[in-house]
Amino acid sequence: MVKKSSIKPSNLSQPIDLQALNEFKKTYQHDAFCKNKLRNLQIARKFLQHVLKPETLEVLDLDRLQIDPETYIDEELKQFYLDVLYRIPIKNSNEMIVVFILIEIKTQNDKWTIFQVVKYVIRIWNREFKIVESAARKHGATEEDKKRYETFLLPMVLPIIFYYGKNQFTAPTELIELIRTLKGTEEYAVNMNALLCDVSELVSKEELPEDTKLSVLFMTLQTIFSQDVVTNLMKIYQKLQPTIHLEESQREWQEALFYATTSAKHFTHDDFTKLTKQTQKKGGIPMSMSLIDELVLEGIAKGEAKGIAKGIAEGEAKGIVKGEAEFGRNAVLSVLRKKFTRIPKKIETTIRRMNDPIALESLVIDAATCQTLHEFSETLR
Repeated sequence: MVKKSSIKPSNLSQPIDLQALNEFKKTYQHDAFCKNKLRNLQIARKFLQHVLKPETLEVLDLDRLQIDPETYIDEELKQFYLDVLYRIPIKNSNEMIVVFILIEIKTQNDKWTIFQVVKYVIRIWNREFKIVESAARKHGATEEDKKRYETFLLPMVLPIIFYYGKNQFTAPTELIELIRTLKGTEEYAVNMNALLCDVSELVSKEELPEDTKLSVLFMTLQTIFSQDVVTNLMKIYQKLQPTIHLEESQREWQEALFYATTSAKHFTHDDFTKLTKQTQKKGGIPMSMSLIDELVLEGIAKGEAKGIAKGIAEGEAKGIVKGEAEFGRNAVLSVLRKKFTRIPKKIETTIRRMNDPIALESLVIDAATCQTLHEFSETLR
């Protein structure tokens, strides 16, 4: 028996809360959506299996992959923010040897991307060095701590530029291309290469990963740059259709819709109606737009999201995930109040105590997609 979607039709009789609308839209801008996905350990493992060489995967213990919680803020240029950092132990090693994999997300051909990546790598090295150094030099340091300092080597950091944009990525992926060298001095120049994952090229050539979740992520990211968002969303729907009766696939589909409605330039309420009709013709489960979706679309139609749209176009997503926990808490509570009017004190208190902006970004999706407050409260455990 096919399981029905838990998503209910919305009611537009409530007035539009522009502050909640704009906060919600900011939360679903490019970086936040993509970072949340790449911080999912299941997707992270599939992504690394897709982009890394077999010989590299042979030495990495992906089963013990962790998301590094540290951020590396440039004190002079606060807009520089490390997107995702994985910490992966070496296979069959009892020593604390790990490889860091740095993911830098880009939606534009930024000439200085590789230079920015190098600065992150140096910060990672500096942190790891200081940990070992301070342990060896502290009062009462053990012989083991001293020996570790003497034999310490900087950890391997593999940088990956994760790009999805309107056009192919053509900016340098090698630092040497940004350095003015003289004849005969090239071998002395500091250099670093980054692995490029150009989603725009993979999607255009239909060279998508075998894993459905990763494939859907790539397709969803590219949808917002399309002139025909409906057609691209239908491709995603068809990809999910074999398992669309499952709650997990329904959630994937709903998240693709959220991202399209909040980020795509060329997507209107009429497009949503057209999309719904097409999915019904495919014999699939009717999907209904949530209230917050409708608010976003109505806001766009009235031109009330111009500043955010301009920010996306110019790549100015500076303050979305820079430790702004207060913003995240307010965004979650705004969506819950819009859906349920009143929020139990216990739920509100739990949200108010949360300080992880990444977890709060994910909660906005949970708040927008949940059917009941009880269902939402389960995600807080």
